[in-house]
Amino acid sequence: MAIFEQRNEKKLILDETQELKILIESTQKINGHIEYILKIQRGPFPDNTWRILRRYNDFDQLNKCLQISKVELKFPGKKIIGNMRPEFIAERLIALQEYLNQILMNPILASSLPTKKFIDPDTYTQSFHDVALQYASMCLRTDSIYTLGLSLGPIGWRIRKHYFRVILKPQTTTTKHHLIKSSSQSHGKQHSTQICVTTSTEKEYSSVTASAKDSSASSSSTGSTGSGADKDKDELILCWTEFGPDKHIDEKEIHNVLKNFAGVQHPFILPIEYIAANDYGALVIRKFFKQGSLRDLLCGVKSPVNPFLSKYGSPKGRSSLPLKELALYGRQILEALKYLYSKGMAHGHVHCGNVIIVDSVARLIDVENFIFGVPSFYRPFFVKHPKISTSEAIDVYGFGHLMYEMSMGYPLQDSYAEQITDCPDSLKSLLESILLKESCKAGLPTLEQLTNHQFFKEYAGCFNEVYAKIMSGSAMKPHLKFSTNAKEQLKNQIQKTEARLRDEQKLTKNQKRLTKVQELMSSEEERKKSKHRTKLEHKQSKLRTQNSLQLNNGQQLQQQQHLASTSTVARSDSANSISDGNVISPPGYSNDSVTSPPSAPPLPTIIPPLPTVTMTTTTTIDQISKANESISNTKDSCSSSSTSTSNNNRSALLDSICNFNKTNLKKINLNE
Repeated sequence: MAIFEQRNEKKLILDETQELKILIESTQKINGHIEYILKIQRGPFPDNTWRILRRYNDFDQLNKCLQISKVELKFPGKKIIGNMRPEFIAERLIALQEYLNQILMNPILASSLPTKKFIDPDTYTQSFHDVALQYASMCLRTDSIYTLGLSLGPIGWRIRKHYFRVILKPQTTTTKHHLIKSSSQSHGKQHSTQICVTTSTEKEYSSVTASAKDSSASSSSTGSTGSGADKDKDELILCWTEFGPDKHIDEKEIHNVLKNFAGVQHPFILPIEYIAANDYGALVIRKFFKQGSLRDLLCGVKSPVNPFLSKYGSPKGRSSLPLKELALYGRQILEALKYLYSKGMAHGHVHCGNVIIVDSVARLIDVENFIFGVPSFYRPFFVKHPKISTSEAIDVYGFGHLMYEMSMGYPLQDSYAEQITDCPDSLKSLLESILLKESCKAGLPTLEQLTNHQFFKEYAGCFNEVYAKIMSGSAMKPHLKFSTNAKEQLKNQIQKTEARLRDEQKLTKNQKRLTKVQELMSSEEERKKSKHRTKLEHKQSKLRTQNSLQLNNGQQLQQQQHLASTSTVARSDSANSISDGNVISPPGYSNDSVTSPPSAPPLPTIIPPLPTVTMTTTTTIDQISKANESISNTKDSCSSSSTSTSNNNRSALLDSICNFNKTNLKKINLNE
């Protein structure tokens, strides 16, 4: 037993409803095949992470197990040729990541046992069914009425909750039996609303049980006798549930609390036939209804004993309820919740799977889950909203999801609704007060406020009169009485459950803020990098523009030089040009002083002798200035296009140069 105790301690701290995050980090090649490295995080704690290796065949096996749900999943097909190419491996990694994201976004697929085994093989390798069978058999070993029958399989969403049929033992002697018993206590005195049966045969016991149930049920039919009715009443179901992380009731007091709760009687709460517990969990025996739960009714399920994935994965017969039935069932559930809270007890597990419709009456089941400390079905949703932190707010939130599924025909698979349409205004107002994002942030209404809502007044106006008659009757008068110690234990249970929820909500909120900061920082870095890249691109484009301009300028300069050389050649070919291409500048053309005029090179012999010109000092200076003016004019004319005017000026310049006589020049002292 020490081995089981060690496993039990490990299970108590595990909340299987916590959100899972999976990231395929990379791949590696081992023995000729590709293995994917998966990083998994459970809950908001970054330290609660681990890594596993998975091959493509493991993904394919998971996909085959989930096909029973008939949910359309985009799973990448197998490829034999070219499956080792890096490009193909990268594409396959992205496709498998999208496949895992689709599974985690579906609450039914994410909570299934095949998914849990794929993600966390170390925790889910043991056979939970065998453990449940062992513990349930131990609890019923000393009982003289019930014995364990065949397993019903995974008909529920909880991995650690198992269902069995119950067989009544044949009675040979007249014995007084009590329907409430714990594993550590002997049969005690039973409350007057419970059945004390004295019988000698199984048939007699069944007949008495049938009449007792008929007297305690809110049914219009009278108690019937006969083999058919007895056989119907003998159909019982046993649920074995392991204790969860929110179980804070002392081991010594758990049996007393369960004994008090077993005597609950209310027209909208299904009674308990038998309840027992040990150190690892508890079992509850109730009547089995062939029509199944309210969820089976909404999904059009023909057999409630089918596997959970096949029933609710992708049902084709979904339908909503009429408004009057919707208002009637909702009002009945609210009254049951109000009654539990008036006795110091919460439910915490309100959803369509925990509601049974019997003769147009909605009756809550699995109310004891709160005592067992198992997490709620909607816990991954309301853990994201810090305002939903009390037990009443949790039940109101679950009631909102319940009303949404009954009115729309399909569940809300998110923590809040973006918008609500296709319903009357009063129903829309009711749903919006619970399920809108603003409502979850601001705070939800109370149970009392919901009972006074306009929707129930409009579509279930006569409910108060009917309920008052039920309350005044003696057969169905509500009854639930806890001892002083049991009340203290339940109060402690509520406080610690809410405290753990608030702590997890704070961690979730802080982790969400941290993620946003990291995203902002990464985005800021990306913006800086983008800005830096833009600057570099701008500089490079500017340099390219400058280089192109310089290249164009160089080409233009070469063209100008080429044109200048062409014009020089043209001048040298003229009749009055100098054969070697050297041009003698007149005095004053250069930037040198007049006192040192440049000496002209000797003229070739082909040029005729210059005529003798007699010049005075004054006339010489005038001639020099005129020559400078003519030279400047000649420069201006040379820079223009080759027209007839420029040709004439060039000829005049050449004539003046050729006819110039420097022998008549005299030195002039400028100081004088």
